[in-house]
Amino acid sequence: MRLVVVSAGHAPASGTSRLGRLIAQEVVRQRPGTTAEHLEVRTIATELVAALTTGEDTVAVQQATRLVSAADALVLLTPTINASFSGLLKCFLDVLPRDALRGVPTLMGATGGTRRHTLVLDQSLRPMLASLRAVVLPSVLFVTSGEWQGQEPVPELGRRVEASSRELIRFLALSA
Repeated sequence: MRLVVVSAGHAPASGTSRLGRLIAQEVVRQRPGTTAEHLEVRTIATELVAALTTGEDTVAVQQATRLVSAADALVLLTPTINASFSGLLKCFLDVLPRDALRGVPTLMGATGGTRRHTLVLDQSLRPMLASLRAVVLPSVLFVTSGEWQGQEPVPELGRRVEASSRELIRFLALSA
């Protein structure tokens, strides 16, 4: 299985990127033989804006599109920004071909300072992914900064990541 983790975190050490690494490790643990690849959207931000404004995809955007299009399963993560998903993620999703995610089991996750923003995934991101024909898992992961002890997840977050990873693997088996 080829797992692709797309993180729209704004910094290399963001909680969003950390969550992506944690999920990838758990999926690989539960399903040996899985390869996990990571796409940090912030690393192609300039190219995304150029693609949106000129209609021309750069090599970096083409590579990112191919990576995501070839995924067997996808984890899509975003920080919560102004009660919505990140503009970086929106830019990336806007340059994807319409059927790039067709049939791909997709786990959504978000990070934020408070649980008050938990619905951002279901109200904002789920419809966007539906328009791209992704198979979005029923469960989502919303993680606050208080769910980390330093760089390590609190036990409850570890259990939630384990359950979400198991669900993603099950959905992959159903879509095969």
